[in-house]
Amino acid sequence: MLEQVFKWLKCILIVVVMTILVERFAFGFTIVQGLSMQPTLKNDDKLFINKIVYLFTPPHHGDIVIFHPPIDERKDELFIKRVIAVEGDCFQVREGKLYINDQWIEEPYIYHEDYQDRLYSITSGIVPKDMVFVMGDNRNDSNDSRCFGFVPKKSIEGKADFRIWPLDTVHAFSSQ
Repeated sequence: MLEQVFKWLKCILIVVVMTILVERFAFGFTIVQGLSMQPTLKNDDKLFINKIVYLFTPPHHGDIVIFHPPIDERKDELFIKRVIAVEGDCFQVREGKLYINDQWIEEPYIYHEDYQDRLYSITSGIVPKDMVFVMGDNRNDSNDSRCFGFVPKKSIEGKADFRIWPLDTVHAFSSQ
């Protein structure tokens, strides 16, 4: 009888350890907090996060990423934004319109309201090596690369692949 209990405990321990390893290093879940990604993501949406994708491929334009912001007092937090420009891209945000390598980019995913032109730190430039430029889909209500600068690729924790909750809005995300 005692031998059977130890076998069950061993199986349970293996499952728990494997679950922790998979959640920590391969896949995970997160809950959206805030309005910066509306209308694509809403407050309290539950997302499936792919944590291994960027081991094999770099971030792409349109990817929705989870990352630690390059802000000293907020480095322990996780932000969620859309990759707008990747290393080597020349970008410009002008009158609410995005230009990548001198081409206007249509962005059907953004929250459409009158763009409020603010004194952002960065609205144009060339993305440095091993960095990305990110912005929220709700451009008037987003603390993003326009404020805090470029995001190192090594700070990216993963890519949002699916919205899994609420059930009536389950959706797979793809790069735009």
